[in-house]
Order: sequence, then structure tokens, then C-alpha cells
Amino acid sequence: INTTTGEKIWEYNTDSTPARRGIVFWSSKNKNRSRIYFCAEKELISLNAKNGKLVKSFGKNGIIKLKKRCKISPVILNNNLAIATVEPALEVYNLNSGKLLWKYYLKKKSKKKRYGGKRFDYSGGNPWGGMSADINRGIIFITTGNAGFYFNGVNRPGNNEYSNSIIALDVFNKKKLWDFQEVKHDIWNYDIPAPPVLTSINKNGLKIDVVVAVTKIGNTIILDR
Repeated sequence: INTTTGEKIWEYNTDSTPARRGIVFWSSKNKNRSRIYFCAEKELISLNAKNGKLVKSFGKNGIIKLKKRCKISPVILNNNLAIATVEPALEVYNLNSGKLLWKYYLKKKSKKKRYGGKRFDYSGGNPWGGMSADINRGIIFITTGNAGFYFNGVNRPGNNEYSNSIIALDVFNKKKLWDFQEVKHDIWNYDIPAPPVLTSINKNGLKIDVVVAVTKIGNTIILDR
């Protein structure tokens, strides 16, 4: 939309809900090649920002088919385009070609397949709130939802690691750095609904880069990045 006149410049129709929680813009030196990236449930889409046409060199003619839904805005670190899906997982693609570079599963599975005669519940822990990128360090911070069905933890004993958590992932070196879990084995639907905020605080005269998450319980969690 032309921000001065309000006139529509172009429109692109998707097959499912587009950009549920945001779009990311990538600026090119050639203004005609700037792009936008967003998820439309099981599709990761790249459009030319000026004319709304699919970027044919990205994925398959501008679209990557995802195995699981993506509900949040992607983030960009150098030539890396990162998304998080409800598998739950972090997926990192080449910004230009759309080639999958790295995938990290955001849930630890039990070695046992069943508990009390019933199959383990591996659902939940979804990164639906959002994520943020420390571009200089190459770190992505993700907040996750509660494990399994909200009020029944019978088929998911233990702490349900990575759910109700803030997770730091080193994209450049392809590894998890740390994770902080607010609620273990959540049966109250106390997931972390807000994207992480990256800022700095002063403590005893020392500047500390931190990641901040606001939670359903009413906590404001401040962690050293």
C-alpha cells in the first residue's frame, strides 16, 4: 500500500492464512529486488516487495512446502532465513535459494514409546509466540508453549523439556546454547505467549545484553543472552 495516498500497489492471494504473526522485509541494494518473506501455514513464501511477484529462484518458484505449520514471522541473520514450526522445530534456509541448511527439534523425546500402556504424547511445546535474532552473535531466541494437552499430563511424564521455555540457538555454529524452563510439566496452560525482547540493562555499572520474556504467570524473565 502506498503510505502517502493509501492506494493499493499490489495484492497476492495465498491458499491459507498468510503472515499470522508478521512479515520480514529484506532490503536489496537494487530496490527492484527487495523481498518479503512470510509463512502461510505450511508454506514459506518469498515475494518481490515492489511488484508482489513470487521470487522464482527461492524454493520451488518462490514457495517452500513445509511439513508442519509455521505460525510466526521468520527472522534473517546474514544469508540465513529462520522459521519455527509446530513440529516443534527451528528450520534454517538459505535466504536466496531456499535450501534447507539446518533443523533443530525443540522437544526432547523419551526413549520409551509408551507409558502405562498408552503412547507417549509428544505434541505441544510449539513456538507460537515468536522469536528474535541477535544478528551480531548469530543467536536466535525462541519462546515455546506448553506440552501436550493443556490439562492432562498422564501421557507425558517428566519435566517436558523445551516446553514453556526460552531457548537460545546458535545458527552460525548449528547448536543449542542454552534453555530456561519456567514451568515444568505444565498442566495449567501457562505457556510463554510473547516473543523474546532483546535489550541491555545496567547492573552495578556493568552493561549486560539480555533477553526478556513476559509470561502468562505475570513474570518478567530477564536472562543473560
